[in-house]
Amino acid sequence: MPTELRLKLSAERDVPLPRFTGYISRALLLNLLNQANPGAALRLHEPNKPKPYSVTPLLFKSKLRAESGYLLDSSHPCEVSFRFLDEGLAKLALDCLLRRDRVLIVDSFFRIESIEVRHEPYEDMEAGAKPVEAFRLHFRTPTYFKELGSPFHSLFPEPRRIFPGLLKLWNRFSGRGGLDPSEYRAWIEGNLGVSAHRISTRRVLMGKKKAIGFSGWASYEAIGGGDWAKLTWAMARFAEYSNVGGNRTGGFGVVRFEPLPGGAPGGAPAMAQ
Repeated sequence: MPTELRLKLSAERDVPLPRFTGYISRALLLNLLNQANPGAALRLHEPNKPKPYSVTPLLFKSKLRAESGYLLDSSHPCEVSFRFLDEGLAKLALDCLLRRDRVLIVDSFFRIESIEVRHEPYEDMEAGAKPVEAFRLHFRTPTYFKELGSPFHSLFPEPRRIFPGLLKLWNRFSGRGGLDPSEYRAWIEGNLGVSAHRISTRRVLMGKKKAIGFSGWASYEAIGGGDWAKLTWAMARFAEYSNVGGNRTGGFGVVRFEPLPGGAPGGAPAMAQ
């Protein structure tokens, strides 16, 4: 069952943080899981295997802004979300968090003020799907898609790069597999397209590593309806738990799904980062 744990935290002092904190959120989660169950945490490091979790960067108010990052204002709470595609892993993380009143981020302690739990069974997500005609994805953090055989990444939210990958994750973790991503991809290429977008790109530093990603929004329109259109609705909802694209476990590819009326997406303001 896809589950999100949203933590509200209060820092004990002002803390310098980099401009992008997704990899810090991931380190926090993996450290918590390692303390709770080292074996489970070790399995999350296995190479070339889809990971059953994603994270968001830290959301916080800053006092100062510099070229290297920000100074977190400890007088205001910050938030971070951990998302899980596996119910057992979500329970392990929640149990670990409920046994403590603070967590260590970088070199400072943050008090756990609250934990909000959101979950949606795969069955409900599938049963509640509608034959999508128009919708929008808001890319709230930098997003990119890997190009096989190329050192460069794709920086445009084409549906064929988003939805077949989501179906592969769905098949692996939902226990409701059997749908063919190649058949779905063929339907997408003939029936689903970008109708409007407002995106921009930026370079992100993750310690010594760097990546370029796009953020903003893209609207999509579908033709033909039917079961594949309903599946696309479910996949767009699922993306809110899984993230999309490369480095989704490090805070990249955080999205929000917005259904649109009819087939007239119109314009919208760009999402603030």
